[in-house]
Amino acid sequence: MQYATGTMTMREAWTKSWDVNVTSTHVITHHFIPLLLESDDPRLVFLASGASSLANSESPHIPVNAVPPKGWPKPPGPMPGMAAYRSAKTGLNMMMREWHRMLKEDGVKVWAVSPGFLATGLGGSPEVMKAMGAGDPAIGGQIVKGVVEGARDADVGKVVAKDNVQPW
Repeated sequence: MQYATGTMTMREAWTKSWDVNVTSTHVITHHFIPLLLESDDPRLVFLASGASSLANSESPHIPVNAVPPKGWPKPPGPMPGMAAYRSAKTGLNMMMREWHRMLKEDGVKVWAVSPGFLATGLGGSPEVMKAMGAGDPAIGGQIVKGVVEGARDADVGKVVAKDNVQPW
């Protein structure tokens, strides 16, 4: 959003997206691992995004995958900055896989949760997002709750969505 409004350069927007979604998440996780390892049933949950799926990025039926018209520069589209966000969330998926690998022998169950398109206010006005079809944020909370309570233990090491495992 800040890139679209001119308050941030493209590089700053990409750096911020990776800092928030990958780098800072990795660093804080690293520092909390000793505490996590003290748990009787350690679980580590990252928040992913449906926009991070490489497989789904091929679907022309998903609005964010709309092909822009020929020519340069390209218009910003309905969601400016989406490329930085999608790329960072895809990076988060690999980071989750790394934590899954690193902590497997310690008995830590690791997932990423893809909560769906929700009206959280993180991507703009919740009212505008609802008009675009976004759901209630409580839906995502219920998915996370299910993971923490063991409902998705069969899907450890994966990106889980409400009703399925999100394709890579």
